[in-house]
Amino acid sequence: MSDKIGIYVCECGPNIASKVDIDKIMEEISNLEDFKDVELVVRNHKLLCSVEGKKFLENEINENNLTHLVCAACSPRDHDTTFINVCKKTELNPYMYQIVNIREQCAWIIPDKEEATEKAIRIIHAGMDRVLYQQPLEEKQLDSNPDVLIIGGGIAGMEAALKLASRDRLIYLIEKTDELGGKSAKLNQLLPRQGVNLNILHQKLSNIKSNKYIKVFTNTELASIVGFLGNFEIVIKDVKDPENTTELLAGAVIVATGYELLDATTLDKYEISEEDEVYNALEIEEMISKNGKIVMKNGKEPQKVAVIHCVGRSEVGYCSQTCCSYLLKISKMLKEQSSKIEVVELFKHLCLPNKQDEAFFEQVKDKDVEFIRIKDVNVTGTSIELTDISDAKQKLDVDMIILGTAMIPAKETKYLAEELKVELDEMGFYQEAHLKINPISTNTDGVFVVGGAHGPTGISESMLQAQAAAGKIFTQLIPGQKIIPEVKVSEILEAYCTGCKTCLDVCGFGAIYFDEDKGISVVNEAICRGCGNCVGSCPSGSIRTRHFTNPQLYQEVKEALR
Repeated sequence: MSDKIGIYVCECGPNIASKVDIDKIMEEISNLEDFKDVELVVRNHKLLCSVEGKKFLENEINENNLTHLVCAACSPRDHDTTFINVCKKTELNPYMYQIVNIREQCAWIIPDKEEATEKAIRIIHAGMDRVLYQQPLEEKQLDSNPDVLIIGGGIAGMEAALKLASRDRLIYLIEKTDELGGKSAKLNQLLPRQGVNLNILHQKLSNIKSNKYIKVFTNTELASIVGFLGNFEIVIKDVKDPENTTELLAGAVIVATGYELLDATTLDKYEISEEDEVYNALEIEEMISKNGKIVMKNGKEPQKVAVIHCVGRSEVGYCSQTCCSYLLKISKMLKEQSSKIEVVELFKHLCLPNKQDEAFFEQVKDKDVEFIRIKDVNVTGTSIELTDISDAKQKLDVDMIILGTAMIPAKETKYLAEELKVELDEMGFYQEAHLKINPISTNTDGVFVVGGAHGPTGISESMLQAQAAAGKIFTQLIPGQKIIPEVKVSEILEAYCTGCKTCLDVCGFGAIYFDEDKGISVVNEAICRGCGNCVGSCPSGSIRTRHFTNPQLYQEVKEALR
């Protein structure tokens, strides 16, 4: 069968048509000298991505028996998948199609219409050169396991478990301590906007325990994990007896390991010890839960309490978002315990992001809590030396100090990141796939991060993230439905592989392993995402990525740069 290329130019309404000469493009492309022996079908359309436009393209492919297709339109990010799906409805292999971006690369950035038109012709020509070198690729279908492993039994982990558990989906919830609930279970009460009492948390704990589709493993950690979205092989171990392991199979993983609080004793400006009446906010919450009120080590009620915000913020380089609201809550609790207790809050910044927080702040101020904005503070025991916003220096001697310390990544974060092949951000938390459009996914398909493991966040936000992760899993792992892995994967030519293992180091997905018997690296195609890191790093040139081979790229680049 001889080659027959269809070239379809989308006008994108006025976005392209008003900026380039569509008629000239059609004429020039139809009469290319180096395609005189190839049958061309050149058409234009007002809006190829519309319902009518997609149907038009489908009919054109079928009626003209096209062997190759080039769509000159907008960004591949916007509509590459759109046109691939059109191809799938026809006999044309979707990998014999190429999209050319004449909107962002020509129409929108080149003010001169003639110049924009010339560039559009050149890059469409480049796409035509490339598409002739493309090879048909076939998608494979793999069985998938809808079950989910959740690492961490705090509020985010429990919320995700309850949302996901069903007759068709088992949930394995592992928690490293002997109880579920995480730090939320240590709180005496919630913020007013969260409902104040802890009934919601207690109810979730009860629902977890009574749900037969949720298998809870306390005192348990992840030992190892291999696999990919839909098929993870997992080994978990008993914290107290590491030799006691259990093997599990799951299709997705949610990391909900929470956070830790910065140890203030590691800061130069805080000379404190365990004997001093200095506590972090969580220790105060536990104290109230145990004693019913806030007391000193001798059992007496403090007469003067200093509450210090943003402890460690400059050292970690970020705001922990929730500390200010919780410190306001503790000050309110102190004044409700006894109006005679003097409470002073020392702050550099106040972070009150929720719409109810300002009213809560005013409510606390009305209880005669003093607020002093500071530039600097030094703490020795329960003695405080501070510089306020006007550069005046003060010294405060108090009975008790309560610190709002920064939230930092949990100790196991680095280990889990290595096991799960997930990147960390500059702060040491798990890196999201995209801050705005995909904030709970990671660079490893099938691994999601929620709650404090994702970064400083409160209870409400943690629950929302857990629900978002559940939603992602509902759409990606449907019980009984097969999954289609990436087709444009890397492949290693055995004859040229020297066994240097460089590709293993640069693969961010753990998709390459070393065959000791053959002495070569091998790509696991089910895990590979075709990012190309290994291709660029291979010193022998033995790796290539399907659909992005050197001949294909050369044909495209040589014309684009003409």
